[in-house]
Amino acid sequence: MTAGVVTRSQKGRFSRRLTAMMLKLLDADKGFGPESHVLILLIGVLSAIGVSMVLSTSFVPSLVSGHSPFSLFEKQMLWVVLGLLAFGVGTRLDLDLLLKFRGIPILASGFALVAVLIPHVGYTVGGSSRWLEFGILRVQPSEITKLAIAIFAAGVATTRAEEIHDWRKVLRPVILATAVAAVLILVEPDMGTAMVVGATAIGILFVSGVRVRHLLPTLAAITVGGLYEALAKSYRRERLLSFLHPWQNRANFAYQEVQSLVAFATGHITGAGPGAGQAKWGFLPNPQTDFIFSVIGQELGAIGALIVLALLAFLIFSIFKVSQRSSTRFGALLCVGIGSWLAAQLVLNVGAVIGLLPVTGVPLPLISSGGSSLVVELFALGLVNSVAKNITPAAREKNKSLTGRWLTQSRLGSISVWAKLSKAVSGPRRA
Repeated sequence: MTAGVVTRSQKGRFSRRLTAMMLKLLDADKGFGPESHVLILLIGVLSAIGVSMVLSTSFVPSLVSGHSPFSLFEKQMLWVVLGLLAFGVGTRLDLDLLLKFRGIPILASGFALVAVLIPHVGYTVGGSSRWLEFGILRVQPSEITKLAIAIFAAGVATTRAEEIHDWRKVLRPVILATAVAAVLILVEPDMGTAMVVGATAIGILFVSGVRVRHLLPTLAAITVGGLYEALAKSYRRERLLSFLHPWQNRANFAYQEVQSLVAFATGHITGAGPGAGQAKWGFLPNPQTDFIFSVIGQELGAIGALIVLALLAFLIFSIFKVSQRSSTRFGALLCVGIGSWLAAQLVLNVGAVIGLLPVTGVPLPLISSGGSSLVVELFALGLVNSVAKNITPAAREKNKSLTGRWLTQSRLGSISVWAKLSKAVSGPRRA
């Protein structure tokens, strides 16, 4: 009995020490407002769902590869721990320091993107060279590039705020950096990530106040270039357009889409139950990564899938809300970039899984198995939390409406988000 008491006491001390360490890492002694509480709650719930679904979907691929049925899950848990540490580091990071050295992440990620294309340096899987190996860990530089672009674009738009309407000062450097990164990612090849990188930069440029008449030609050029790259070769064209007629191509190009739709159809409203789905038993390729949402639909049903979508949408909404209430322009624009990045990933992944968009291999944020994507996403969300914890009660009260100081600022005047959207549709007024 005494031993049992000692054991419980030891466990209690360990739990208190672990809790104290996490709170210190998160800089919680500074005091968190409701925005931080919401972020941490959503991240915790989504990460728990992700870990549960990776456990459910990864044991078959683990067995097929000749390893323990829990090998992929154990590796994912290692990435989760690293990701939580990255979240704490991001929360404590000084954003002024990040603004000052904004060029370093984009340069480092650029060198890494070049390195993966060098034979015997980059790690190749399925014909794609996207990884660098460090012992048992594989790092995907394109995931780091998403955050690097967000930091660089937000930094340029902040330091040159007074010259925001001069396309040579803000639009040109951001677009050039984004274009170089996107081209290197396309060479891997990885069109989905290139699209996410582009969406991240465009979101920041639009909200920062860059003139729409400067931004639209850039968007048009990017769209034309992307379509040409996607449709120039027959195998890419057939692969990308197969989603339009999946059942006609169910034996080749559209096999994944068809199996994904079958998984959703058999899930019905309430699902087959956790772990009871059939799609992961060799029918659906990549059930733990790109198509994990299909397994969610089969095992948790339409209700479970909608709950996961609602949680992800609420997380993205919360990020934009933090941007509205930020007391600094850089913090606000960085949150816009991170929110745009996660929103683009959500749309591309779910759109492909339910057959509305081509399959581009983009992971579902915080849910899909994958180390680099999870760690970088949690670090980015730590940066959002760093912005959130510095929101003052006065700023919170001032920005209760849909318009916030930095989210809606265009040079020295303020206009609403809805007015900017209207101008984007109707075009600039003539003098």
